[in-house]
Amino acid sequence: MSSDAPSPDAAASATSDEVAEAGAVSADAAAESRLSGNRDGGIATWIEPGHAPARSARLAVETIETVLTALVLAFIFRAFFIEAFIIPTGSMAESLRGEHRTLACRDCGCEFDVGALTPDERSGAGGAMVAADGPPTCPSCHRVYEGALPPTRPGDRILVHKWPFELGGFFGPRPWDVIVFRDPADARQNYIKRLIALPGEDVEIIDGDVFVNGRIRRKTPAAQRVLWFPVHDQRFVPALHREGEPHSPWEPAAYADDPGGGWSGLDTRVVHYASRDARRRALDFAPGGVGPYHQDFYAYNGGPAGTHVGDLAVSALLRFQSERGELRVQIERRRLRFTAVLRPDGGVELQLASADGENGRTVAMSACSALREGGSAEFRLEHLDWRVRLTINGCAVLEVPESDYPISLDAARESAGLGARLRLEAADTALELRALRVERDVHYTTNQARTRRAMPGQAFELYSGEYFVVGDNSPHSHDSREWSMVGPHLRHDYYEDRYRLGTVREDQIVGRAFFVYLPGVVPMDSSGRWRMLDMGRVRMIR
Repeated sequence: MSSDAPSPDAAASATSDEVAEAGAVSADAAAESRLSGNRDGGIATWIEPGHAPARSARLAVETIETVLTALVLAFIFRAFFIEAFIIPTGSMAESLRGEHRTLACRDCGCEFDVGALTPDERSGAGGAMVAADGPPTCPSCHRVYEGALPPTRPGDRILVHKWPFELGGFFGPRPWDVIVFRDPADARQNYIKRLIALPGEDVEIIDGDVFVNGRIRRKTPAAQRVLWFPVHDQRFVPALHREGEPHSPWEPAAYADDPGGGWSGLDTRVVHYASRDARRRALDFAPGGVGPYHQDFYAYNGGPAGTHVGDLAVSALLRFQSERGELRVQIERRRLRFTAVLRPDGGVELQLASADGENGRTVAMSACSALREGGSAEFRLEHLDWRVRLTINGCAVLEVPESDYPISLDAARESAGLGARLRLEAADTALELRALRVERDVHYTTNQARTRRAMPGQAFELYSGEYFVVGDNSPHSHDSREWSMVGPHLRHDYYEDRYRLGTVREDQIVGRAFFVYLPGVVPMDSSGRWRMLDMGRVRMIR
C-alpha cells in the first residue's frame, strides 16, 4: 500500500465493549451505521455511510500502482541485471545441454545424454534442426544403445548476468567465460559460447589447443573441470561379453614366454596385479590406436568419432598389497614418454624419456604417506595443454618443469593429430586398482571444408572491441571459426569495416551465463504422472 495513503479514521474503530456502549446510548446511530469486515479477537470495524466507495476506489488505485511498480522493476531488472534463457541446442554440450534424452547403457549401466536434435546451423541463421549423427553410443563401453528411446527433455534453463559487462574493467569479459550474445546473422536470436580470445590478441588453434599471441592459453581450473570428457570408466563393465570384442580396452602386453603377465580382473570393476617377478608387465590402453578411445568422441552427438586427441588423463584408487615393487603410469606424447612411479613405501617420481628410450631421468620426486602401510590413494596423471602433472588425493604433487617440456608452436603443428598412448606397468608387487578411469580434454577442431579462421599457421588478429568464441561441443558448434553470414543489424557496419566476420562485437554481448536454475525437466512417465524435477543438475556455470 502506498505510504501517501491516509490512515483509517481513528473514530471509525472501537473495541467490542465500545460497540456495545454505543448501541446503548444511541440506537439510531447504530441503525445508520454499517458493519464491514470480520471479527478477530473482539475487534469490529465500523464504516460510516458514504465512506465505503471512496475506500474501495483508493484500494483499487493502490493495487494498480503496486502491480505497475512491480512490472516496471521487473523490466528494469531484466534489462540491466539478470535475464533467463533456455538452451535450445547442444553446441555447448556437455557443459550445457539443449533438447536431449538421458539414457542408461543396457550393457554397462553408464548414464549419458544424447542430443534429441542436432542444429545444422551451417544451413542458415539459427539453423534447421536435423537428426543426430548416428545411433546413441555409450561413452564408456562404446556399445550402441538398443531399445526404445525415453522421452525428450527440454534444454537447460540458465541465468545471465548483464551488469558486470557494462561496468567493464575487472568485471568485463575474461577468457573462458561462457557468454550470451546476439547471433551475427540474426539479431533476433541469441547464441551461447565460450570466450577464448580478447580484443588486441592473435588467436590460433593448434592440435586442439588454444594459442594466443604465440603462447598457449590454459583453461581456468573451474572451466577445466567441465571440459574433461569420459573415455573409459572401469566402474562400468559390460555384463555380457560379446563375441569378437575385448573385455576391456586395457589389454595385457603379451610376452612369448609369459602371455598376459600378472594382470587380472580386467572384466571386473577391480583390476589386480600380482607377481614376484622383477620384470615389468604392462597394460596398454587400446593398443591398436584406433576407434573412439583415442578420438574426440561425443556421446551427446552419437555417430563416429573424429580427430585423435593428445590431452588425456588416467586416474585410479591404488592400494598396494605388498611392501615391495612399484606401479608405473605412462603417457606417451610428441615422441616423449612421461612416467609416474608410485611405490608402497610412499616414494613418488616423475620421469621423462624419449619414446624409444628404455629408462628415463627423474625430473621431480616427492613422498606420499597415504600409500604406506597398505593405505589407499587416488592418483591422477594428466597431459593437459603442454603440461604434465601428477596429483594424489586431489592435491598437485609433481609437475614436469617447463624447461624439460618447452612449448613450441612448430612442434605443436607437426604433432597435430598424432594423439597419445597410455600404459600401466608393474613389477615385483601386488596391488589393486579401483575406479580406473581415462578422460580426455576438449579438442577444438579445425575442418578444412568449414573452418575459416584461427587455423594452424594462420593466427586471427582481433581488433578493439572484438572477441573470439567457440563451443564446447567443438564438432557441432557453429562459431567464430566458421561464420560466413552477416545479418541486417550488422550489414552496414560490415560494409563500413566496423564489423568483421568471425568476431563478436562488444555491443552485441548480452552478458555472462552463471547459473543453471532449472535443468532439463524429467518428462511424464508412461502413466502420465510428473516425476520429480532433476534438481541434482542445478549448478553454477564454469
